[in-house]
Amino acid sequence: MTPFPVEEIRQRLADRVDLEGGQRALSRKIGIPQPVISKVLSGSSETIPESVINALGYIVRPMCVPALKGMNR
Repeated sequence: MTPFPVEEIRQRLADRVDLEGGQRALSRKIGIPQPVISKVLSGSSETIPESVINALGYIVRPMCVPALKGMNR
């Protein structure tokens, strides 16, 4: 399993906005407030809410990675 970079998720959201005909139309369809969609697309939110990721058809799974090089021996 490979995690998606944040910018790739943003691009997928932008594509979905285009397909639905705008942020408001997408907001109504997936039940996420339009201001949340706007913040994710503008990059003013460093994290992407799990609800947005789920609405794009993905799930969030916890993942453990070593904090420092060599700690996983």
